[in-house]
Amino acid sequence: MRSWLAGSVVVALALAPSTSRAVGTRTFDLDTLDELSGGDLKGVAVSSDGGVRAGWTLGSAPLTDATASFSTLPLPDGSALVGTSPGGKVFKVQGDRATLFADTKELAVTSMLEGANGVVYAATMPDGKIYKLSSGRADVFATLPDTSHVWALAFDKTRTAMYAATGPDGKVFRVDLTGVASVYFRSDEPHLVSVAVGDGGEVYAGSSGKGVLYKITGPGRASVLYDFPGEEVKAIAVARGGVVYALANDYGEPPEPPKRGGGSGRTPAAASSTPHPKPGKGTLYRFDAAGRPEKMMHHDEFHYVSLAVDADGRPYVGTGAEGRVYTVDDAHVVTLMADTDERQIGAIGIGKGGPFLAATDPPTLHRVLAQGGSEAVWTSKVLDAGLRARFGHLSWRASGAVELSTRTGNTAAPDATWTAWSGAMTQPATVASAPGRFVQVRARWSRDPRAALTEVMLPFVTDNVRPVVLAVDAQPKSGGREAAKEGVIPASGGEPPKHDNVLKVTWRVENPDNDALRYRIGFRREDQKTWRDVLRDGEVLTKSEYEWDTTALPEGRYRLRVEASDEQANPPDQVQRHTLESQMVLVDNTPPQIAELALTGRRLRARAVDGLGPIARAELAVDGRPEWRPLKPADGVFDTAAEAIDADVSALVPAGSHIIALRVYDSAGNAVTREIESP
Repeated sequence: MRSWLAGSVVVALALAPSTSRAVGTRTFDLDTLDELSGGDLKGVAVSSDGGVRAGWTLGSAPLTDATASFSTLPLPDGSALVGTSPGGKVFKVQGDRATLFADTKELAVTSMLEGANGVVYAATMPDGKIYKLSSGRADVFATLPDTSHVWALAFDKTRTAMYAATGPDGKVFRVDLTGVASVYFRSDEPHLVSVAVGDGGEVYAGSSGKGVLYKITGPGRASVLYDFPGEEVKAIAVARGGVVYALANDYGEPPEPPKRGGGSGRTPAAASSTPHPKPGKGTLYRFDAAGRPEKMMHHDEFHYVSLAVDADGRPYVGTGAEGRVYTVDDAHVVTLMADTDERQIGAIGIGKGGPFLAATDPPTLHRVLAQGGSEAVWTSKVLDAGLRARFGHLSWRASGAVELSTRTGNTAAPDATWTAWSGAMTQPATVASAPGRFVQVRARWSRDPRAALTEVMLPFVTDNVRPVVLAVDAQPKSGGREAAKEGVIPASGGEPPKHDNVLKVTWRVENPDNDALRYRIGFRREDQKTWRDVLRDGEVLTKSEYEWDTTALPEGRYRLRVEASDEQANPPDQVQRHTLESQMVLVDNTPPQIAELALTGRRLRARAVDGLGPIARAELAVDGRPEWRPLKPADGVFDTAAEAIDADVSALVPAGSHIIALRVYDSAGNAVTREIESP
């Protein structure tokens, strides 16, 4: 069980230099809320202003006969009641032992109040009933007309009546202590899911649908205190001085209330059994006595489910995913108070026995046993070096005495193959754990419970792994076709791309350790064995591409060879290299020739010859018009370096005298044009 008292923390990998290259030593540097809260926290807290401190130590009482925890009610004797689903059972938890207190046989118990003489009132769904509970009994106290879901209850200032937020018609009922109910306020929303009473007796109600917070000052008299950007005002709490806190959630669509029979989507109240709701986005707002709003805390990763305020006016927020409890102070310093193994914190209760956290998946009640203690332990998330690494001098910054240790392994999740935790380090020192790809750091507060750990730094050096060239390709710089492949000029169609003597050579490299790489390029003709340098003397190439000017090369078929070297990132005795050859690359900058061009009547004959070939295309234009019409070779296929053309062009050349242009392309895109006049 993980219990944290401050904020969420994830380890950041700080690289030197600040690029993604793995040059020499790198460092895991943990000094923010996200970086410090990604692992296991037991009895410690992490806050957004930096630092891990001794925090809550949690007890745990499983609720084995339930699926979800919807509500909790601390009792004067230090115990707590938990309302659950399905079956609408209420459990009493004393210490870490849960016993059945009452069974309403409804779908869920959504809210509870304790009245005079220890009488407990329980709101339920989906039959619109409020129950009066005693040990072993659940009697119907009130049935609210035209109502299915009673989402929340709150006593009025005199405690002689209660207010009930309901659905599906978005009403607040006033229910006196004889069970007589009347509609106090009717909204335009489908559900009112939260309710609280202010210092002056005003009633605050939050909706599910458009996310509206109402301020109700008398029967039927209400104003909108705030219209939130999301769909739901999940919970409301009133603190001293008339301060009002409200949880607003944004799901992208209005949440669906659960129904009897188990089918439910995302619910505005708490966890449903199946399927699990998709997390939304949660925001905590504070309204001062004048009603002015202030956004105190926000998370994009999950919505908020539960809210409570302690005697000092400090808010606590339970999340709908990750099973966390956060708080925030006036300076907007966010603190992660608890991170449980459960999925959701359905309710938070502040009472004599300390804060109670009613969690779901699986349903469990956690009680805060102590603040700090000798068992407070912070464990970082698993830090991934990417490759096997040797770890150097572990150092940290702290305001008091803490003890740090490490363990390493080669699996993403620690298992029996990992090393044992190293001996405790009270001063920065070299890590004793064996080399490994993964590492964790652990801190204990046994020597000084008031200490604050604010930064952890762990340098490391990974094994040097050879870069591997995966593929080499060459294309004309102007694009449009692949170079060095035969038949790339279409035999007919639109204007073919212009020939380009410059080839753009590119290659793909696998570089597991992200070392800075240097590349060398060589070439040789197909009929030769000697490799010759493409790069100029002293030229250092670090990009995985190069423009190769082939103008001065004899035409022919060539191969390219690319070498990748990590010499810029490693000493000479550790340098790794790899080379790869390309497929054949055609270098042909010479156009073909047209010989024996003749026109007999309307029959055109010619012979096209290229040094490398094959001839790829022949076409005809008349009188300088830019309309080229394709011709086929005498044998029907362009496939050799010499092709005969013997074509009847009477359909293309009208009667009379005309200038006929014949244009021929080789496969490299070189073209030649000759003209002949028709009689």
